Amino acid sequence: MFAQSFTIDGEAVGEVLHAFDLIELNGDDLRKRTYSERYLTLMNLIASHQQQSIKLVPTAFMPEQKRELLNQLKADSKEGFVFKRLEAPYISGRPASGGTQLKYKFYETASFIVSKVNSKRSVSLMLFRGDKIIQVGNVTILANHEIPKPGDVVEVRYLYAFKGGSIFQPVYLGSRPDIRAEECVIGQLKFKAEQEKAAA
Repeated sequence: MFAQSFTIDGEAVGEVLHAFDLIELNGDDLRKRTYSERYLTLMNLIASHQQQSIKLVPTAFMPEQKRELLNQLKADSKEGFVFKRLEAPYISGRPASGGTQLKYKFYETASFIVSKVNSKRSVSLMLFRGDKIIQVGNVTILANHEIPKPGDVVEVRYLYAFKGGSIFQPVYLGSRPDIRAEECVIGQLKFKAEQEKAAA
């Protein structure tokens, strides 16, 4: 149980919040402080309490540490990583090209609506295209996850999407109760042609 009040920026996966930035602590706004200071404060906050619901996302500061972390993330089939300048203030939203933050993905991820439960621990996925619903494929639910119900929103990793919306090499990541079904739109997807163009 935490005795302090705080606001964390992170990503919830299942019942665990993976924390990568600290926005407020005990009423103090930390947004204008440097990233290195915010991260150190976040690390001390999480380390001072024995709990399993919040985990610190690892970071690296030195070139050799960055190479080791990059190799480890790839070996563990993680989604990707974010570069941040140590002196950068907190900026809300997803990192994009330019500025003080840059996100690099090994894979793409998107949020989908479960349309039905199939046999052999598989579910069908759908997305909105305007006012219409389209089917975009199936994903297997591993034994360490509960099988989601029709109408649930889930997060799925994939390599790319084919024209029409079908996703290639999907991997189930978990439930996303924080995302509304209306947000699950086909505009999230990265299509194969875009991937080939980016690699050229």
